[in-house]
Amino acid sequence: MTKKPGFFTRIKDLSFEQQLIFANVLTERMLPNYRLFSESTQFGNPLVLNTIVDLIWQRLSKYQVKLNLEVQQNKLLDETPELNDFDCFGVVPAIDCAMAINTMLVAIEQKMDEDLINISKLSSSTVASYIGAVEGDISDEATFDHEMMVEEKALQEYLLERVEQQKKATPEYLKELRQEFKAFGISNIGIEG
Repeated sequence: MTKKPGFFTRIKDLSFEQQLIFANVLTERMLPNYRLFSESTQFGNPLVLNTIVDLIWQRLSKYQVKLNLEVQQNKLLDETPELNDFDCFGVVPAIDCAMAINTMLVAIEQKMDEDLINISKLSSSTVASYIGAVEGDISDEATFDHEMMVEEKALQEYLLERVEQQKKATPEYLKELRQEFKAFGISNIGIEG
């Protein structure tokens, strides 16, 4: 009986393109977190983050898109809140969303996939932070067993299986995958999209 490789090993075994697809789906799921933070604090422009995610989708779809990475990183930096400037939990998922986008931009720029795996961890970390904020001081085990974390892990597992099955990304596949995950209608911490 052969043991199935671990979750993160499976992500590492994906091609760069597959890892970027996986990361972009997870990042797009975080966008409502940033939007809600922006609306409630009047900080930042969610459209900038949405545009970068859209540009990455277009690049993955092999459309002739000009993606000036340095310009996009500078725009993103302007829209990234500072933790100490806000006295609300919403700043944490907003920063996590911006960090995920920046991680993808750096990976594309350096043509290295090493950091893309961190977007999976970052999304789970956002969920853990939210659980901690809502439930108070609970154990790591209770956080891991929490319904929201179970859902996050299940969704990431399902997404990974979908990406593993499609070795070559076509525009049709990417459109279908993107629509499927957008149809869930909520972010990784339950914010309506």
